[in-house]
Amino acid sequence: IYRSAAEQARPSGTLSAQLLERAYRGIAARFDMRHGGFEGAPKFPQTMALDFTLRYWRRTGTAWALDMVTQSFRKMARGGIYDQIGGGFARYAVDAEWLVPHFEKMLYDNALLVRLGVHLWQATRDDETRRVTEETLDWLAREMTAPSGGFYSSLDADSEGHEGKFYVWTNEELTRLLGADSAMAGAYWGASAAGNFEGKNILHVPFDAALVAKRLRVSEEDLHGAVSRARETLATARATRVRPGRDDKILASWNGLMLRAVADAARAFRSERYRTAALRAGEFLARDMVAAGRVSRTHKDGVTRLNGYLEDHAAVALGFTSLYALTFDREWLDRAREVCTVMLERFWDNDRGAFFDTAHDHEALITRPRDVTDNATPSGTSLAVEVLLQFAELLQDAEYRRRAGFVLETLAEPLARYPSAFGHLLGAADLALHGAVEIALVGDPASAEFRELADEVGRHYLPALALAGGRSADSAGIALLEGRAEIAGRAAAYVCRQYTCLTPATDATVLAVQLTDAARPLVPENAP
Repeated sequence: IYRSAAEQARPSGTLSAQLLERAYRGIAARFDMRHGGFEGAPKFPQTMALDFTLRYWRRTGTAWALDMVTQSFRKMARGGIYDQIGGGFARYAVDAEWLVPHFEKMLYDNALLVRLGVHLWQATRDDETRRVTEETLDWLAREMTAPSGGFYSSLDADSEGHEGKFYVWTNEELTRLLGADSAMAGAYWGASAAGNFEGKNILHVPFDAALVAKRLRVSEEDLHGAVSRARETLATARATRVRPGRDDKILASWNGLMLRAVADAARAFRSERYRTAALRAGEFLARDMVAAGRVSRTHKDGVTRLNGYLEDHAAVALGFTSLYALTFDREWLDRAREVCTVMLERFWDNDRGAFFDTAHDHEALITRPRDVTDNATPSGTSLAVEVLLQFAELLQDAEYRRRAGFVLETLAEPLARYPSAFGHLLGAADLALHGAVEIALVGDPASAEFRELADEVGRHYLPALALAGGRSADSAGIALLEGRAEIAGRAAAYVCRQYTCLTPATDATVLAVQLTDAARPLVPENAP
């Protein structure tokens, strides 16, 4: 993108609806219409490109954009890349059909996929999407959460020297373990005597349940009952196997991504269990991995080490901001802002007009790194730009907005030309161009009427959301709340765009109507 990391950043274009249109068309051109996802094998989830595509649908109403996301998530969820017994997604599939995974499970993949699942459920209310998202969160709680509340990094692909051994089944095993349910469960999961992986079966869902039930001449209810019982039986049997190794490092950036996903799931699904998990993870990060706003990179065996990179600071700041949107506890917003301040002080270079990946006091390197592309995880730059834009909306901070806009303009042409390399940054560009849907919930967060309004907000897919809440007396420093008040002593929701608000709603039904169209782009003043 740059000829040199030391080169001064310069605008390469202007953010516009046409730029985002070019990016969307570039992504759509690579879509695999048969199997979902993008292009051939090996096939990675490319969650960030799907998230941008979902944003594009919400902005434009392009039905095909929603179809691409829905089909891709469903194909992954029904494929071998998804663990049909224990939940959670493997890192990628070696084939184009999502059948044979590289069995390693990474925290960051699942963080991005959980958040996409939450957004897709908000957009569609699809039961399968919610089930798979919740099963992945169950896997997170069961296998990837440390006693401290932080999240471990990954599970290996191998056990006992063989890749996938923990996850696959012979047909004989399935018949013996499942008994009367084996015929229905085996048909649902595509099991056969020959198997599909070295003579064994990777469980997947090759056909719709309705078709399987019709072929077996059973009801869908009976089929789902058999599959549910079989899942429990196989999970119990699998628990006796030698488990894959676990990398129990706790990495700040990956934890920030997962914290954000769990907090968003808690809001959308109204789940106290997820709320508790998010708070425990946030409290661990704040206590053990953040000191005076500076984030450490890694934690293991009770020891925190290494100064964090740009991605660590930005991801943790976004995680804390999501906790604020979940709890409306001002402390989380203050912690996020403190991390943001350190991020700017240590990673922003005024002379070059860009973020660097390492802090200015990092050990000297031949070249100070600056990688702006989104790869397996969002780049530090794209996360940092989103942090600035979030605070620009919540606090009406023009300087944050200016810096974020400048970074985006330096990357405008690459965004349009190479959209698959900038999935997360495209989401930030969408936020910068169209602005957030700004929602101020005013009242006592512990009251039933306030919770009813907050729950209604959580049900809606708003691709760029700035959410603040609390009593008007506690609004100092949060521009979105200032000047807003309860209505006749009742909690009130103010739905705004560019700080121009609709009539405040005190009823969730009225709020739902306001939110339905809230994410559409503003019509320019000079539009015909």
